[in-house]
Amino acid sequence: MHKPVRKTFLGLDIVGFTRPDRTDSACLAMRRVLYDALTTGLQRADIRPAACEMLDRGDGIMSLLDDAVEPGLVLDTVVPSLVAALRRHNTMAAPHERIQLRAVLHTGVTISDDRGHVGRDISHAFRLLDAPELRLALSDSRAELVLAVTDAAWDRLRPNLRRPPVGRFRRTLLSTKEAAVRAWVAIVAPDLLPVG
Repeated sequence: MHKPVRKTFLGLDIVGFTRPDRTDSACLAMRRVLYDALTTGLQRADIRPAACEMLDRGDGIMSLLDDAVEPGLVLDTVVPSLVAALRRHNTMAAPHERIQLRAVLHTGVTISDDRGHVGRDISHAFRLLDAPELRLALSDSRAELVLAVTDAAWDRLRPNLRRPPVGRFRRTLLSTKEAAVRAWVAIVAPDLLPVG
């Protein structure tokens, strides 16, 4: 019998990954940048590799973090590190290799077998990454990332992490194929992050 396990989910999805101007080589290069940036952010947060499983999505990553990893640690260390790495990349990259991300931070339960993970909570995190409202949020922005924090993750945050450094969160209705749900959404760019 498979045992349900609580996890923190950090989902990342590269905007416009299959655009016509992006070659397979460009896509591979963007994936390398994303994996390197996420790995660096996890290291800066002192999150052990054993505490994080990365599920490859082709155009992104779904990270499953042990329940002991507080969502606030992801929010105040991993996300800013990730955004700063993307900005460094984007300032030097050709236009077709610049990266913007949709991101979701959620907590919940998953069950796994030898082929992967299932459960309403991980499915919910995947579906939120495709919310049209998150897609629209970056369409007119040069920001590196739009982040949605679900109520389940938000409730586990310390009050001081519900404000900058990550950005100004707004309560937003997000559409998924199953239902409309409210989440806390912020556009995240390095100029919104503290210096140092």
